[in-house]
Amino acid sequence: MPWPMKRVKGLDGVRGFAILWVLLYHLYALVPKAPWAAIPGLGWFAGYGWMGVSLFFALSGYLIIPMLAEQKGDPHFFGRFWCRRAFRLLPIYVILLLSFLAAVAYWPAASPGRERLLDTAIPFWSYWAFVQNLLMSSRRYMGSEWLRVSWSLAVEIQFYALICLVVYVLPRVALVRWLVALAGGVLLLRYAVVFLNPGASTPLVLLLPSRLDAFLLGGLVALVPARVPGISERKRQWIALALLVASGGAFCWFAAGGFGDRTQYALPTYYLMLSLGSAAFLDLCATSSPVVQWWMESAPMIRAGKLSYFIYLFHLPLAWTIYAVGFGMEPNLQSAKALAVMGACLLAIYGLGELSFRIIEGPLIRRSHAFFSGANG
Repeated sequence: MPWPMKRVKGLDGVRGFAILWVLLYHLYALVPKAPWAAIPGLGWFAGYGWMGVSLFFALSGYLIIPMLAEQKGDPHFFGRFWCRRAFRLLPIYVILLLSFLAAVAYWPAASPGRERLLDTAIPFWSYWAFVQNLLMSSRRYMGSEWLRVSWSLAVEIQFYALICLVVYVLPRVALVRWLVALAGGVLLLRYAVVFLNPGASTPLVLLLPSRLDAFLLGGLVALVPARVPGISERKRQWIALALLVASGGAFCWFAAGGFGDRTQYALPTYYLMLSLGSAAFLDLCATSSPVVQWWMESAPMIRAGKLSYFIYLFHLPLAWTIYAVGFGMEPNLQSAKALAVMGACLLAIYGLGELSFRIIEGPLIRRSHAFFSGANG
């Protein structure tokens, strides 16, 4: 796969789907609602919106592992990769951290939910060092609403550091075998966590070692078909669809309590099913399967995908700011007024995301590609 990698529209759509699912989770499933706002089907779907983060993890593996494998012989292997990641991720993240400091200094003391929104129990330095997920896990507490979603960015950065070294050190012919072995090791590690510390689910959610299989399986479904002769794109789509249905069925069985009093012992496989399903879904989108093409390659979904990074980091701070400062309440859907405010929040989140991409993110992404542009590879 030559550099630069061909952009696949369906994968931008996956980002859009994932961020919309996360929005439904945080701004619908988790907020207080009036009975008339509790739509059963939507509520069930929104309640699983946290799975959108697993889709983001699998997508990172799907895109980054094959790219690093292709660039293994590049003399600018590390510089190229980290330069582009820094230009993409750091500016908006720094703005988020600075906005938190400003909010702590100037937020009205009497505003509802101030302590929950701006809690400083997780040391602020940890956010700069991308280790906040470690402290959140050790304390079993995700910290302030303003910064809580940043745990997944810490996991992403930690994955980048690990996978760069893994791909650089391992022979290219052995990479797939080692990725499979690492994914198996993740499952064993999750079992160790469950048995050694019963009831401690936080490490399973927040730590890279227990979420690594999502990244690895995403990379594997991108790498393996290219190395297996005789697999047509049509056959690949059917394999991915079968894997998605099987993993989705197993996941639903678990979520419905199908393991009974042995559910605790099956918990590590819960995340494995989620990772397998996420990777299979990505492959369906990447191969332009007719099952998903009309949806994931639609213009609104692709645009939401392009804006997804800003929306992910800022949707909670923006929603809380509009509700609390503008209307003196926490995010909710308990009245017609609150519903109108939520609509205003979504418009503001999308509008500022569009502004961020046009003024900050888009130009910086283009600027990052100018570095090492004359290098081989």
